[in-house]
Amino acid sequence: MQQGIRSAPTAIRPFRDRRILEALITRLPAFDQLARPEVDELAGYSQLRVYRRGATIAARGEPLPGVVALVEGSAKLTLRSNNGEERIARLLEAGDSFGFAAVLLERDCPVDLVALSNCVVATIPSLPVRQLMGRNAGFAVALARTLAERVLLLVGELEASAQHSSLQRLACYLDSRAAQADGNGAWVVRLPATKSTIAARLGVKKETMSRLLRELTSRGLVEVAGPQIAILDRAGLAALAGGRA
Repeated sequence: MQQGIRSAPTAIRPFRDRRILEALITRLPAFDQLARPEVDELAGYSQLRVYRRGATIAARGEPLPGVVALVEGSAKLTLRSNNGEERIARLLEAGDSFGFAAVLLERDCPVDLVALSNCVVATIPSLPVRQLMGRNAGFAVALARTLAERVLLLVGELEASAQHSSLQRLACYLDSRAAQADGNGAWVVRLPATKSTIAARLGVKKETMSRLLRELTSRGLVEVAGPQIAILDRAGLAALAGGRA
């Protein structure tokens, strides 16, 4: 953890660190073009909390106090059916945010937000955000663009779920997260959560996820080593993701 957080409380009691909050706000989509006085103002209203792994950060059907952003750790946006089956709508990592739509419409939280690891979470209260929109047209436009991009991303995911096989969806997910390792030209994927969680995110069962990884391995596209997956054939993986293989 960062130096400013090491001494933070480990319970869910809120605390404030202006340096951390200001740095986070300036990195959030739609907030990154704000003037310094506006960043300072939002940071003054915002607060931080530490959540243990498995804790509920925000609950479906309850009021959302503001825009939620992860400083450290990871979390999931999840829905459960009547039979208890979980569907993960989105995985959040450090720097990701959630809650813009609920804040602007003054609606309750539409999903459960649950910590996948120990998390440091910032909350930017709803009222200051709405007030800033009213007096800063540039911020309002940037926020609208952010929401529009997320809607298009959701539509794209729904289309992929309807038209692509589970193997293609996994290939697409791995391809989107591939990063070069140690500057040697190799590509790797470090999974942000357990394979069970990733399976739920892709809309498949854990057993199916394991089978799909074995199939990708047998095709010579990947090599699995725990939470890290080496991409052996990036072009082949991309072709499969795009339905060209």
